[in-house]
Amino acid sequence: MPEENIENEKLLREFVEQEEKKSEVTSVGPKITEIPGANLPWERDLTVGNQLGWIPLKLEDLPTRGLFYPKNTTVSIRSALGGEIRHWSTLDETDFSALDDMVNYVIERCVTIKSIDPDNIRLSWKDIKEVDRFYILLAIHELTFANGENKLQVKVSDNKKIDVKKDMVNYITLDPKLMQYYDEDERCFVLKFKNGKELKLDIPCVGVTQWLKNYIIQRRNNQLPIDEDYISFAPFIIRNWRGLNEDTYLKYVEDSHKWDVATISLLVHVKQMFADTIDPVVKFIDEGGMEHTAPLNFQGGIKSLFLISDPFGELE
Repeated sequence: MPEENIENEKLLREFVEQEEKKSEVTSVGPKITEIPGANLPWERDLTVGNQLGWIPLKLEDLPTRGLFYPKNTTVSIRSALGGEIRHWSTLDETDFSALDDMVNYVIERCVTIKSIDPDNIRLSWKDIKEVDRFYILLAIHELTFANGENKLQVKVSDNKKIDVKKDMVNYITLDPKLMQYYDEDERCFVLKFKNGKELKLDIPCVGVTQWLKNYIIQRRNNQLPIDEDYISFAPFIIRNWRGLNEDTYLKYVEDSHKWDVATISLLVHVKQMFADTIDPVVKFIDEGGMEHTAPLNFQGGIKSLFLISDPFGELE
């Protein structure tokens, strides 16, 4: 190996060591040597920017404003690399289950989430709230195409398209009536009945909805019955995907048979609140300064998120 390369690698190692010492005090993400599957620059032919490019997201900018994560949670993202983009290019947008899996594939590889509170368990991408997932995906898109090689466009009229950024999308509007039951210590909604009973409801996380989806697929493939009534409430009631298996899930179902009419009525109402408030639309300002909204339908489909819109423009 040429002496110049050896010297460069030495300097690079020293830089990484210095950055990791800093992160012990002001860390917003894992050390590079702790990132699952990440290779150091001298172990893999990638630019230093891609290896060290974990960028923190402000929790208050997420659709949930970070309210439903453990205190002191930090989320960081990196650009999608060639492997992720190559896999994304095989996406069949007509298969909604495959689309869900593909979004999770990118989130799993391009996001780190942790809490610096030593009392909290190690967080995973599965702890990300469903409603935050698409915002994070758009953030990864913007970081991947930082020079504007891939602009996302939405058609807002017959003859007008606009470029879309993540902060232009209205993902969810939390109902003030429900927010008055938000508990800062529990990091969820705590609903207390007059008879003394208590019900804790959470915004669904990726790990729980993923498990439920796979459970439904498995049951249907084996022609086994599914409690359709309970499963529509399950994502709000089951707060933790850890330890979730068929036995623990069936215990949840069994407990649901003890619900009284007040509990069922409240669950139906809260579920409808979420259905009404989760409505991703693009907000934009017209030439006259008026704010408008438009449905979030990307030109080229969701597949266009990680494919350059004009690849011929990259040629000489």
